[in-house]
Amino acid sequence: MKITQLKQPNDELWQHFWDFFISSKPYDLGDIRSPYLKRKKIEDLYYYYCENCHVYTATENNKLKVAVFLHEEPSFFDVTFIFGISKDFGSASLISATHCIFDQALKDHNKNYIKSEIRRKHKVNSYKKWIERYDKTAIIFNDPPNTVVWCKSNRMDVKFKVVGANELTSHLMGKEASLTQSYQKQEHGLMRELKIEDKKYLLDEKSVDFLPSFVLIHGLLSDNKENVGSIALEFIPQNEKQTDSV
Repeated sequence: MKITQLKQPNDELWQHFWDFFISSKPYDLGDIRSPYLKRKKIEDLYYYYCENCHVYTATENNKLKVAVFLHEEPSFFDVTFIFGISKDFGSASLISATHCIFDQALKDHNKNYIKSEIRRKHKVNSYKKWIERYDKTAIIFNDPPNTVVWCKSNRMDVKFKVVGANELTSHLMGKEASLTQSYQKQEHGLMRELKIEDKKYLLDEKSVDFLPSFVLIHGLLSDNKENVGSIALEFIPQNEKQTDSV
């Protein structure tokens, strides 16, 4: 597999970009009735991404596998757009290629981590389920933008540190938290289950801050006695030894 950073737009990538838009319809542009206007809007978006992002591709046997458009922030990358060629490659293979692109981009530009938001308008739940199933390094938060952060290791190995609390959660300050596989459905959305010192808590994520070297998650934490308090959790997405990160 070959990872390449494109220096300028090319016709081959544009054609794949167009095909993906027509088949997957990630944004409302695919619903435009006028063929001319639809093509013009999608083409304008493609060239806008190429002009304002770092564009990386993964190819195998001279076939495009994955293309990623990365917007550069001072200390991290934001995935503005990404697509894979699912008719030629399986899901696990596409995820592996994406990770290779991420690793190369982080190295090339000396960034600390990669994040994104789920911006697509169609088949959002199916897309989230696909990420959860095949990309074990991705954490999808339940904050309003549906933030995604990619970790260096499996998300189940990530250690969080409690760095902010109120009176009800102050006893947890400085302690480690880890993810479990469980989610509990509430009226307003999903609650993520955390384990802290062998006790299980439910986290209702409210916002995520992206700081130079780590990510800060703000939310409400509840225990099995229905006590609810504010909490802030810190973690380092690209730390290879997660147990040392806190």
